[in-house]
Amino acid sequence: MSEKSIRNAAHSPRHLARVFALLGLYQWLSDPTQDFASIDAHLSGLLEDEGEQLEGCAIRPTDFKVADKAFFTSLLSGVLDESNDLLATFGEFVDRDVAHVSMVERAILFLGTYELKHCTETPWRVIINETVELAKEFGSGYRFTNGVLDRVAHKLRPEECKR
Repeated sequence: MSEKSIRNAAHSPRHLARVFALLGLYQWLSDPTQDFASIDAHLSGLLEDEGEQLEGCAIRPTDFKVADKAFFTSLLSGVLDESNDLLATFGEFVDRDVAHVSMVERAILFLGTYELKHCTETPWRVIINETVELAKEFGSGYRFTNGVLDRVAHKLRPEECKR
């Protein structure tokens, strides 16, 4: 597989939507007073510079143009609207106080739990694989998030997980 096809596979419009939703959730975890509009405006401002690669990841601002924007909006606004319920759902499977989980890992857990709960058209294994890829891309504990989200999947989608 060529480098270009690997990049295209790794950065599909839905994957990019997840990446930008993760960035927005990280911002929200840093300042919980922010709402969707302020986070979206901040991300849009960051992404106006067309050439610079975002620090710490392989994402370029121009990638936002090819991201699935409807999916991005659904993920970010959905997590913000349901944060307490999502936290309760994945929190029971976290082996420590959730406040001690890194912000990247928490953002990934919010994202993965939301998708497992609401994006039933996406197989649970795909969601977990995507969250593991996000954790690796952003230098976080992918084994931890994988373990927690696997247990969340078995709770939220028991029939699908049996197959």
